[in-house]
Amino acid sequence: MDFCEAFVWIERTPIAEALRNSRVLFPIVEIIHLIGLALFAGPLFLIDLGLLGLAMRRQPVAEFARALLPWTRCGIALLLVTGPMMFAAQATKWYGNPVFWFKMALLTLALAFQWRAHRKVMSENALRPLPAKLIGSVSLLLWISTAISAKIMESF
Repeated sequence: MDFCEAFVWIERTPIAEALRNSRVLFPIVEIIHLIGLALFAGPLFLIDLGLLGLAMRRQPVAEFARALLPWTRCGIALLLVTGPMMFAAQATKWYGNPVFWFKMALLTLALAFQWRAHRKVMSENALRPLPAKLIGSVSLLLWISTAISAKIMESF
């Protein structure tokens, strides 16, 4: 089975067909996806702004990053369940879309960076200013680029 055939197979799965053929199921999954996005991105941006010295200045970044961890975990769990479901409903549409592949590359990079860098942020009580600003800047750049590419992808 080649890659294109795999996308066709994904689109023919029962869950993909149910999402595509229901007037309410896809919007419900999309709403849950947006809730997951808010739960994930809200705390993440707050942490990144804290690393840049633009938010939460009275509390160490590591402290509020640890406090927000359950929210980001819940958000990423919702995203990792609903995102593939929405993809499956239109898999063949995305196969030939170069912006989709760019978004997936950015998403992979952003997730890997966040896992590594934000784990470092939570494990240290005080990062030096330059590494903190670098982590916050790169994280924001990756996530904002991923969001922009997702929006472009829809209109491409």
